[in-house]
Amino acid sequence: MGMGDTVYGDKYGGDRVHGDKIVGREPERRPGRARRQVILLMSANPDRQQPLRLDEERREIDRAVTFAQAGDRLAVRTADAVRLDDLQSALLRHGPAIAHFSGHGSASAGILVTDDFGYARPVPPDALSDLFRILRGGLRCVVLNACFTDDQARAIAAHVPWVVGMRNRVMDDAAIRFAAGFYEGIAHARSIGVSFELGRNRLGLHGHADVDLPRLVAALGAVDGPVIEGPPADHDA
Repeated sequence: MGMGDTVYGDKYGGDRVHGDKIVGREPERRPGRARRQVILLMSANPDRQQPLRLDEERREIDRAVTFAQAGDRLAVRTADAVRLDDLQSALLRHGPAIAHFSGHGSASAGILVTDDFGYARPVPPDALSDLFRILRGGLRCVVLNACFTDDQARAIAAHVPWVVGMRNRVMDDAAIRFAAGFYEGIAHARSIGVSFELGRNRLGLHGHADVDLPRLVAALGAVDGPVIEGPPADHDA
């Protein structure tokens, strides 16, 4: 989303708020069902960078979970205006199945968060990859929905089964469309591979030239499959 190191809406960072968000109202837990899988949405939109429509991206992801009636199986949590230390804190706190980053990216520095004064701060690519190695736990997928994140995605895939990165600059609206299609698939219990293709197809349906920008990188030996189970079948009494 945005345009890397250039000005056309590049993905960079945000201001400082760190919180939770759960899609819809808290659903009742069905007896015997596994705990909900967490989608952790981390974002940054620093001062002095082109503002991004991160709220719209989050809205589309919320909408996908709500419309799929998957709130009893998926929880959407947010960490906004992320700083360097927040990356560890958010992953430790929420233990996500999918860790999603929205913001600016730079060809020379990778993803960008905010510093203590609200300005852009690069995340060292090696340290980011190592963080996912340390806290990979139940992580099934990492999504870097920011410009120039293909190399970072490849590095992270050494530790996480599936990673989505962007090969080049990606405009704001294309990043939002891709996320909407991807999480539509996830919320309907489709595999990560199918969900990725749905994200690309959403770009094609809307006539975007950026269909080939998202790349899905699989770790060695990664097995594709859904993040959640499908809804239980209704049976007549």
